[in-house]
Amino acid sequence: MNQYIIPFKGLKEGEHEFDFQIEDAFFEEYSLLEVLHGSVKTDVLLIKKNSFIELEVSMSGLLEVQCDRCLEPFEFSLEFHDTLYVKFKEEVEEPDDKVIFLHPNEDILDLNQYFIDCIGLSLPIQKIHPEDENGVEGCNPEMLKKIDEHSFQESNEETIDPRWSKLKDLFNDENIN
Repeated sequence: MNQYIIPFKGLKEGEHEFDFQIEDAFFEEYSLLEVLHGSVKTDVLLIKKNSFIELEVSMSGLLEVQCDRCLEPFEFSLEFHDTLYVKFKEEVEEPDDKVIFLHPNEDILDLNQYFIDCIGLSLPIQKIHPEDENGVEGCNPEMLKKIDEHSFQESNEETIDPRWSKLKDLFNDENIN
C-alpha cells in the first residue's frame, strides 16, 4: 500500500498539514536512488483553493550513500523545499516540475513519484565524502592510495609512436596545395 497519499476530496478550503516519514523500506523499493539507508521527515502544507491545490513541501533528514571515489558509505544531509501545484482538467496533461494535472473526479493525490524525484534531485551528481572541519578529505586513505597506484600518470615527455610520426609531415606548408 502506498503511504504517501493525501485524500483531498473531503477537505475544506484552507490550509491542511500532512507529515510523512520516508524510511529504509522506501529506499529499498527504489534502489535507483542509490541510497543505502535513510530517514527523511517530510512536511506537506496543503492549501486547498477553489480551482487548484497548492502544496508547500519541506524535506529534511539523513541519507547514507556510497562514496563514488572510495566506495565507503557516508551520511548526506538532505534539505529540500519546494512548491507544487495541482490543477484539475478533463484532459489530463503530462506533469511538469511545478504542476500536476488531475481529472476533476480524482479524490486522492499520490505523492510517491514526487518524493522519489525530490530526493533524486537533491542528491549530488558525484557523491564524495565531505572534508572534515580541518579540511582533511573524508575518503578512506587506503583506497585513495590504491587509486593513486593505478592512476594514469602523464609524463612531461611526449612520446610518439614512430609509425605515426610521418603523419606530421602532412601538415607542413610544402605539402598543402
